[in-house]
Amino acid sequence: MQKWSFSLATSFRVFYMRLTLLGFCFLHFSLVTGAQAECPVQLNPQRVVVRYGGSVAANCNTSVPHKGMGWEASQGGVRMTKNQSLITWRVSELTEWDIKPFCYINYKDEDQCKEELPVTVYKTPDSVFISVSHSGPMMEGEPYELQCDVHNVAPVQDLTVNWYKGQTLLNQTTFTEASETPVNKIATLLIRPDRADDGAQYRCEAELDLGAEGPQPHPTISSNPLSMTVYFKPIINETKLPSVVHVFRGYPEVLVCEAEGNPKPTISWSLGTNDTVHSTHSEKLNITESTPEDLYCTASNSVGSITRHVKVSIQDISISFVNHSGPVIVGKQYELQCFIQNVDPSKSVVVRWYKLSQTNSTDTTKTPVSSTSKLQLSPNKTDDGAQYWCEAEGTQHYPTMSSEHLSITVHYKPIINEIKLPSTVPVFRGYPEVLVCEAEGNPKPTISWSLGTNDTVHSTHSEKLNITESTPEDLYCTASNSVGRKTRHVKVVLKEDYLPLIAGLIAVIVAFISVIFIFIFSIYYKTAKMGHYSLKDAKPSAQNGNIAQNGKHNPIPMKKLSQSNILA
Repeated sequence: MQKWSFSLATSFRVFYMRLTLLGFCFLHFSLVTGAQAECPVQLNPQRVVVRYGGSVAANCNTSVPHKGMGWEASQGGVRMTKNQSLITWRVSELTEWDIKPFCYINYKDEDQCKEELPVTVYKTPDSVFISVSHSGPMMEGEPYELQCDVHNVAPVQDLTVNWYKGQTLLNQTTFTEASETPVNKIATLLIRPDRADDGAQYRCEAELDLGAEGPQPHPTISSNPLSMTVYFKPIINETKLPSVVHVFRGYPEVLVCEAEGNPKPTISWSLGTNDTVHSTHSEKLNITESTPEDLYCTASNSVGSITRHVKVSIQDISISFVNHSGPVIVGKQYELQCFIQNVDPSKSVVVRWYKLSQTNSTDTTKTPVSSTSKLQLSPNKTDDGAQYWCEAEGTQHYPTMSSEHLSITVHYKPIINEIKLPSTVPVFRGYPEVLVCEAEGNPKPTISWSLGTNDTVHSTHSEKLNITESTPEDLYCTASNSVGRKTRHVKVVLKEDYLPLIAGLIAVIVAFISVIFIFIFSIYYKTAKMGHYSLKDAKPSAQNGNIAQNGKHNPIPMKKLSQSNILA
């Protein structure tokens, strides 16, 4: 029993010594390999961006004793020095496109390591030129290719060609090939101009994005603007020439047929017969109750022609605004008049006003004939598109007459949708957000964003704005139309997202607990296995000088264990 206890204690000591030695070896190996993996020098800056022919400088320093350090470079190399911990690579006029300087150090025995300094040498373009693969005016809807020539620029992989129409960015062209020396590049953009492009100016801009170490703002060279001349077929102004014209007996009317087009269109009238009145540009036509019922106005140019049919309706009663034409504006007062004619002067009539299909009893007074009955109107935005008309009711000899329907257009200042655009927007770092500024108004409002600086992103109708943690704290969305404008202030609140950090911490804790559990289980398993002995058939050993006898204690000789014995 004593022998068994002794063997178990000895085994535990051996295991402990082995475990300690193994840990020491692992720590030594980690320190040695870690020291060899990293060169003990620091470069400042760690990356250099320099214009071709410009000056450049970078420091190399160390905190360890060394036998010499220096710079190797095709320009500005520094000889090895033994007594300094900081040396500087400096070139007053860099003319090597592919220069790769490195700092080296001899810091123990014959070992040498080096650290390369990444250098980007750039050159802005000599010229940027925009052209189009066409001569003369362009035709609306036809495809044309714009070409941007960028001459003598480097490095091309950092070049972006921006395409602009006026101040609006249309597209961007980048280049995937890599070149350290200057090259000439051509970028193209396919466009289909419309009538709104007539007179527009296109240009291209070469921009070098050289990263955070490069010049800020990015170097840019812009081409001269290219002015567009776009030919398009005529469009007749339907507001000035309605499809139905009411003519009251004894009251002649003047019709105006105006058309927009390029080249400027010519106008001709067809009176439903072989008689044709022809004139250039805008054309006026006098009509009376004897004018044919069907009229046709045709506008023509070299691109095409368009014809508008006008039907003449003879009327004895009319409705109109008093001293006003065109859209009405919310908040202002207007007056409608119902004009009655061709009624017996000795009689009187009753005038009633109608809006859509609902009777409006604002005026049911008897009105003298050949006169006007008026209605005061204060429109709101729900009246947009509403139809008004009047009726004149006489005696049995004068049946009820109804005017044409007058459809009104109501203009009102913009109203920003505050539900979709809250006043405070939280932004989590690394998670961009999209703000939507929508506004209701008539005419349809345009949207502009002010970022708290002079930079403004502008777009028509609804506008989306991407925001990140770098977006200014105060944003302003402005909706504008011809009636007025509305501005909404939005405050951006930066918040931190701790979820990834918490998840990472939990993962580390779980891994650490798993390692400890495996380690304890391994020790327990080995100890338990080594402690199983069988004493069956065990015989007492012969007495010798190594065993205590007759109550006397003899010391047990101990054998010195070498390192090989321990590891066995």
